[in-house]
Amino acid sequence: MSTPNRWERARETMTLRDVMGPLLEQAFLRPGLGSLGTPVSSAVGQMNVLEAKGRYYCHVLLPGINPEDVELTLRQNMLTLTAKLPELFSEDLRQQGGYLLQEFGGGEFTRSVIFPKDVQGDGIEAHYDRGVLMIEIPVAEHAQAKRIAIHEAVGSAQPKTPSVEGA
Repeated sequence: MSTPNRWERARETMTLRDVMGPLLEQAFLRPGLGSLGTPVSSAVGQMNVLEAKGRYYCHVLLPGINPEDVELTLRQNMLTLTAKLPELFSEDLRQQGGYLLQEFGGGEFTRSVIFPKDVQGDGIEAHYDRGVLMIEIPVAEHAQAKRIAIHEAVGSAQPKTPSVEGA
């Protein structure tokens, strides 16, 4: 007599997170991937953003990229950087051989950051030095915190309290 095998759902099924997690991480979440999921470089496009002194300071790693191949745009409070890393091997050489190891490649990538406060687009400054793009973005005047002065009331030592009629 055979005994039926008990189906254990937890052991035989995969969750959607198990299936989609690695796919999404490789295709969308890594900034080093180009638009079609091809490797650009793990260091290309990494970004630090700091807010201090009424400005946002952004540093973006762009090793091997010419400043002419970088496009920087601001729309509302979103800064978008698009850059193109050139292919280092010629097309002819790549077709004749095969990669033994490919950890980076050429291609275009895009990074965007949305600032929580309104920014002043006319005052943006960008400088490129030894593979690092440095961007300074001023926070808009109306979005900066302002200290409000409190003046002492003249002629009265006691604060006035509203009176309630009929109480």
